[in-house]
Amino acid sequence: MRMTSRRILLLALPVALSLGSNAGARPKKKGADAAPSELAPLPDKSAAPVAAADPKALNQLTLACSPPGADVFVDGQNIGSAPIDLPVPVTNGTHSLKVTKLGFAPFIDTFAAKPGKPVKLDVELMPVSGVLHVKSNVAGARVLIDGRYVGEVPTGTAETAGVFDVEMDVGARAVQVEKGCYKEFFKNVLAAAGKDEALDATLDPLPQNESNPCFVKPLPPPKWFQKKWVWGVIAAAAVLVAGGAVAAVMVRPAGFLDSADVVIDKSTPSMAGALLSF
Repeated sequence: MRMTSRRILLLALPVALSLGSNAGARPKKKGADAAPSELAPLPDKSAAPVAAADPKALNQLTLACSPPGADVFVDGQNIGSAPIDLPVPVTNGTHSLKVTKLGFAPFIDTFAAKPGKPVKLDVELMPVSGVLHVKSNVAGARVLIDGRYVGEVPTGTAETAGVFDVEMDVGARAVQVEKGCYKEFFKNVLAAAGKDEALDATLDPLPQNESNPCFVKPLPPPKWFQKKWVWGVIAAAAVLVAGGAVAAVMVRPAGFLDSADVVIDKSTPSMAGALLSF
C-alpha cells in the first residue's frame, strides 16, 4: 500500500509543477493582436534558390566527347561546345543532358550530381549521315541535293564568305548551287556517315546575249528628230526669223505703202480681183 501511495505522489508531482509554472503565464494572443515576433514570416518569392546562396549546394561538371565540337545542353541551356574542360557549376540533383552535332545522332540522357562528388561525363556520338558545307561567292544562292531544295548560302562578312551547313544521306549525291543570271554549279559527292564534305561553288554571270533571260537589250540609236541638238537648232532658227520680222516692221521706210494705199482696179479681170470681189 505504501508503495502504491508513493507511486501516486511521484506521478502527481510533475503535474503539479507544470500547473504551477503555467499559472502565472499569460495566454498567447491570436490574430491581429499577436506580437510581430510571434507571427510566422511570409515566404519571400523573390529570394534566390538555395543553390545560388549556398556554395555547398553547387557541384562541378566536366564533359569529354568523341568527336569534339558538339553542342552541350544541360536542362535545355547551352553551356558550350565539347569538350567541357573548365568545370561548369551545377546544382546537386538530377539534370537532363543533350549533346548534338551535325552528322551524328543526338545523345539524350540524365545525370545526378551528388554533394562533394564532381560530375565527370564521357559521351560518344554515333555517326548517321554525311555533312555538306557549301560556300559561294554569291549570297543567297540556292542549294539542292538530288534535285531537292535544302537551303540558301547566307551572306558572309567582308573577311569571310557565308557557309551553309546541312546533313545529307549516306551514298552518292548530286549537289547543285544556282541563282538567277548565273551559271549553275554541279558536283557529285560521296557522303559518308560522320564525314564532312566542303564545296566552294563559284558562280559566273551568264553571257550578255539574247539567250540570257537576264540580258537587257540595249536601246536602238535615236533618230535624227529624236536628237536634242536638232530641236535646239530649229528653236534657234525660229527665234532668228521672228526677231528679223519684228525688226523689219520697226525699221520700214517712210514711203512704204500701207494696206490702205493699195488700189485695186476691179474692172481689170485678175485672180486677185476676183478673189477680192468675191
